[in-house]
Parts: sequence; structure tokens; C-alpha cells
Amino acid sequence: MFNPKGNCLLNEQLAVSGLEMNVFGAIAAVASVAGGIMGANQASKNNATARSNAKKQRKFNKKVAKKTNEYNEKRDAAEQANYHAMRDYSYDTSIKNWRRGKDLQDYAHAQNLRKFAKSNEIASGQFALNAEAAGQAVGTEMASVEDMFLANQFQGESSLSALKDAYTEQAFNIREENTKLLGIKSKQRLGTASIQNQIDSLMTAGSLQKQASLVEGLLEEGKASLGQAGKSRTKAKQSTAAALQRSMIGLEAELTGKRKQAGIELAQLNAESSLAITGVGLNLEKINNAIENAEGEAEFNGRVMSANMKSFISQTERDIDEIIQQKKYTDLNTTASMMLKPELAGYDPKPQKPPEREFIKSMKAIPGFVPSPAQQSVWAPLISGIGSAASTLSSAVSDGGEYGG
Repeated sequence: MFNPKGNCLLNEQLAVSGLEMNVFGAIAAVASVAGGIMGANQASKNNATARSNAKKQRKFNKKVAKKTNEYNEKRDAAEQANYHAMRDYSYDTSIKNWRRGKDLQDYAHAQNLRKFAKSNEIASGQFALNAEAAGQAVGTEMASVEDMFLANQFQGESSLSALKDAYTEQAFNIREENTKLLGIKSKQRLGTASIQNQIDSLMTAGSLQKQASLVEGLLEEGKASLGQAGKSRTKAKQSTAAALQRSMIGLEAELTGKRKQAGIELAQLNAESSLAITGVGLNLEKINNAIENAEGEAEFNGRVMSANMKSFISQTERDIDEIIQQKKYTDLNTTASMMLKPELAGYDPKPQKPPEREFIKSMKAIPGFVPSPAQQSVWAPLISGIGSAASTLSSAVSDGGEYGG
């Protein structure tokens, strides 16, 4: 074994040879040799450690491979057992859920059928109520028409009764006016006859008086003719004739005045009778106008009642159409609110077991390859240190010679 302390021999040799070295150069040379020796020792230790580690690694790899294979065998067995247990459990659970789903689906379908039956029952009742309500509304409208018809009948009878009363009253008025007319005409005829009788009496009396005066005049004239002669007798005749003439003129004037008075009375009677007849005519015309007014009012009332009845019937027809339309709308809403008949959509398909899983056995583990450890050269550090020391010493010797010369 190389002794690192050999530097003392080197120093002795250097001293014997008479070479004077630089202190620092010697120290460096010694250090290089020592470093080389230490490097050689360390390389030897590293090589021994590497060989020991490789041996341990091979042993550990064999142990790990054995444990891995044992674990893989247990894991493969457990995985297959767990898979089959879970496969059977999942299938059994799926079958139970499928059967339970069928039961729930059947129950829901039965419930929907009961709801559908109840909906139809309610809809039937609603349709009946709609028809009953529409019938009652139409009946009310028809009753209103009948009431209106009865009211029109009563009003027509009242109007006809008023017209009959007007006819009766005016008939009595006409008879009264005709009676007045007969009385006026009778009074006129009687007055005319009385005045005419007076005139006839006056004419008769005047004629008689004329005759009497004429006779008296003739008698006087005869007396005058017998009593005297000559001029006296002529004068007496003239006087008698003049007296007779005056008497006849006075009598004629008196008769004329009485005839005029009688004519005035007759004209007055005729005028009064004419006025009375005109008044009766006016009253009859008023009576006829009253009758025409009563007839016109009755006709107008008839037209008004007819128009009211026609309008009321038209309004009733519109109301009935609206009632029918409302019933249709209500029936449509009732139909829309009805449930559709539920249908069973069918059951879910029966669960099937999934395909059998194919298991692959785990690959068998083998110990990992451990390469031989790389060995370090033991001499390389030593040679390198000696080389470095020699180089250092050579440099130091060269430097000492220069200083000595």
C-alpha cells in the first residue's frame, strides 16, 4: 500500500541533492500526491459500495416481483368475484325496479282512468246544466213574449173599448144634434107657416078691407050722386073718390108694411134657423172629427202595438240566438276541459344481463434487471496526483536554479 507520508523521503532526497525548493511548491506537490492517494482510496470504497447496492437491488427486485404476483393473483380473483356479485345484484335490482315500475305504471293508468271517468261524469252533468240553463232562459224569453202578447191584447181591447165608447158617445151626440136639427127645421117650418099664415090673413083682411072700402066708396059716391046735382055733385063724387083712393093707398101701405114686417120676421127666422143648422153641422163635423180622431188614435195605437210586438219578438229572437251561442261556447269550454282517454304507453323492456366480461389474467411480474455497477479506476487518481506533484516539483526546481545563479 502506498504511504502518503512518503513526502518526507522526497524532502530528504531534495535536500541531499542540494536543490532548494520553493516552500509553496513543495506543499502543493505533497497535496497533489495526497489527493491522488485519497482519490484512489475513495474509488475503492465506491466500487465496494456499488457492488453491495447491486446485490441488494437484485434481492429486493426478486422480493417485489414475488409480492406483486401474489397481489395480482388475489386481486384478479377478487375482481372476478366482485364483478359477478355486482352483475347479479344489478340485474336483480333492475328486475325489481322494472316490476315496481310496471306496478306503478298500472296504478297510475288506473288512476288516470278513474280521473277520466270522473271528468266525463262532471262534463255530462255540466252539459245537462248548460242545456237546463239554456232551456230556462229560452222559456223565460218565450214567457216574456206571451206576456207582451197578452199586454198587447189587453191594450188592444182597451183601445177598441175606447173606440167603441167614442162611437157610442158620438152616436148619442149625432142623435142629439139630429134631434136639434129636426127641432130647428120644425121650428123653421112652423115659424114660416105662422108668418105665411099671418101674411095670408093680412092679405085676406086687406082684400076684404079693400072690398069694404070700395063698397063704402061706391056707396058714398052713390049717395053723392043722389043727394046733389051739378058741380056740388061732381065735387062730392071727386071727394068720395079721393077719400076712397086715400083709404085704398093707406090700406095698401099698411098691408105692404105688415108684409115687409112678416118678410123680415121670416128672414130672421130663416137666418136663425140657418145659423142653428150651421151650428148643428159644425157639431156634427166635430163629432165626425172626434170619431176620425178616435179611429186614427186606435189605428195608431194598433200600429205602435204591432211595431212594439214585432220589435220585442225580434229582440227575443236575438236573445235566444245569444243564449244558444252562449250554450255552444259553454259546451265547447266543457269539452275542452275534459280529459283525454288515457292510454297505456307500454312497459319498459325487461332488463337483460350485460355481456359476460372477459377477464385477462394479470401479467406475471419478474425481477427487474439490475446491471453490474460501473467500477471506478483506483490508479487513475493516484497517477494523476503523482503527475501533478512531479510537475509542481519540476517547476519549483527550475525556479530555485534561477534564484541561485
